[in-house]
Amino acid sequence: MRRARSRRVAGRPRGAAAVALRWPGVSGAGLILAALVSVASLGTGAQTAPDAGSWTVAEGDVRVRCRLTVGGAFDAVTSSLSGALRSSAPGVASFSGDLRVDLATLDTGIGLRNAHLRDNYLEVERGAEFRHAVLSGIVLEEPLTARAGRRETRFSGALLLRGVRRKIEGEAELRRRDGRMRVEAVFPLSLDAFGIPPPRYLGIGVRDVVEITVEFDATMGAPPPDAGP
Repeated sequence: MRRARSRRVAGRPRGAAAVALRWPGVSGAGLILAALVSVASLGTGAQTAPDAGSWTVAEGDVRVRCRLTVGGAFDAVTSSLSGALRSSAPGVASFSGDLRVDLATLDTGIGLRNAHLRDNYLEVERGAEFRHAVLSGIVLEEPLTARAGRRETRFSGALLLRGVRRKIEGEAELRRRDGRMRVEAVFPLSLDAFGIPPPRYLGIGVRDVVEITVEFDATMGAPPPDAGP
């Protein structure tokens, strides 16, 4: 699997977002999130641990690579990734629960760009289905074992973005150790498929397909009862 490394912002904790969006009026939008993900990779839990089929996102980054119609590219990144997944039994490849990204947290570093991103492309003020990108119905190509180590697999899931739900597919790399899972997932996303207007500024546009990279750490066990979405 081709791997992509997320950028870090000095002064922020590990896993914080570093946005490199250098072109006004462009968002990479639906990117998220998926987007996120990947996180689908949260395979199965250890058979001997309590609540072994549950995993909760501890921290993570989501990066959207947007390629321009004239060549070149830029990234849009956020660290607002949360969620929990649960398998019904060890060795099962499908998961209940979901992963979500707060789209309003995307930061381009410039107020005008932020407004274009939130208002013109993601339209986050239209309601909950627009404020968050949500990945659910995650299925791994092959079940994971309870053994520690590194593994690669393909995955699929249903992404809800801007009120539109579409199937996404991608590749994930998982590293499991001591009750934790490190996940890196990559998948393509079509802006048009989610009804996102083609981002364009001064004659320069973003290509329809953006690449989403999701990296996160997950801990074994369900989230606390009062944990937010």
